[in-house]
Amino acid sequence: MTKQFLKKPELLIPGGDLEKLKTAVRFGADAVYVGAGAYSLRAKQTAFTIKELKQGVLFAHKNNVKVYLAMNIFAFDEDLSKMKNYLKKAIKTGIDAIIISDPSLIKIIRALSKKINIHLSTQANTLNSYAVDFWRHQGIKRIVLGRELSLKQISKIRKNVRNIELEVFIHGAMCMAYSGRCLLSKYMTNRSANRGECSHPCRWEYILKEPNRPKEDYTIEQDKRTTYIMNSKDLCMIEQLPRLIQSGVNSFKIEGRMKSSYYVAIVTKIYRKAIDTYMANPKKYKYNPIWKEELEKISHRKYSTGFFFGIKEKENKETSAYTANYTFVGIVKTHHTNKNELEIKGRNYFAQNDTLEIIDPEKDEIIKFKVLKIRTNKNKTIDKAHNGYHVFVGAELKDRVSKHSLLRRARPNTCSFFSTKL
Repeated sequence: MTKQFLKKPELLIPGGDLEKLKTAVRFGADAVYVGAGAYSLRAKQTAFTIKELKQGVLFAHKNNVKVYLAMNIFAFDEDLSKMKNYLKKAIKTGIDAIIISDPSLIKIIRALSKKINIHLSTQANTLNSYAVDFWRHQGIKRIVLGRELSLKQISKIRKNVRNIELEVFIHGAMCMAYSGRCLLSKYMTNRSANRGECSHPCRWEYILKEPNRPKEDYTIEQDKRTTYIMNSKDLCMIEQLPRLIQSGVNSFKIEGRMKSSYYVAIVTKIYRKAIDTYMANPKKYKYNPIWKEELEKISHRKYSTGFFFGIKEKENKETSAYTANYTFVGIVKTHHTNKNELEIKGRNYFAQNDTLEIIDPEKDEIIKFKVLKIRTNKNKTIDKAHNGYHVFVGAELKDRVSKHSLLRRARPNTCSFFSTKL
């Protein structure tokens, strides 16, 4: 790859709601993508109102982070007027781009703004140089390439088509259908995956039937265990970042608008560190295995490299369950160093004498500490806290903990180091 392509890629992080958007910004995102009301592919759970969008854009722009609005459902005629009304207001908030999959929106967007950037979603199944060039001539600023492409194919597209940005997914859940265009959910639950309502039937357990034996069910087995034949592994490209950067891709995208703030913090922190380390000195870059260890500590299915290196085993044949060895237990509101206390907004259960870990947006290290005591804001001593609790936790810490740091607790039989240098 020629040196002209060795440019620092954008790190693009999911913002499922305002808190997650702000978490992504604080932990090092270059850009955040958010859902356009009811018109993105995670519609109900991650829909931004115009008021929330305005707040999110303001916060992101203050920190030199871009915001992209995902409006990538496949629209019916009755949707278009409502989508246009939403877009009128959304563009005024100062969003940096609109992500679409339906080409009808190009005309609608251009009638509202001649300058706003348009990105083409992975849902559009763009897989070759001619298609990329076609969309470039339609005024598309960036193509989110289909996940079916190999790294070699992506590099070829980059070489053949220069004057357009390319974006690829590098981490997160994958769909068993072609670029996510699946009919299973609509057929089985009347919830359309192409309208932001996927019920994930590909993760379910299935039984084989033989037509002439309707009363007999056969559980599909793999090594004496049930196999989930459509259950895709999660994507994780942390070990392959140099090759991705050298391919000339402009933006590295993380999947997960429905994931937790803890997920957002860890993936942003780790990929930020890895990208920055490589770009600081490509020749002396050394992969740090701790990065992968940290990515193993967020909720995920078994990792793979997707289709980047050709067709290999992509299904998780053993279970559809997530691996989650750590629990996100709270967010630091303030570190009262004079009292050796952390003021915490609780998110999950933790108790006195538990060992917690701090993920600080302003520090590389992840530090452990022991919960010495817990008291409420009414100065009542308690022995445990839960989601929604506002508590003060006694902790002996050498350095100040930043506001908005996240706290986690290892689940039983999970080990971690006292201080991990990322």
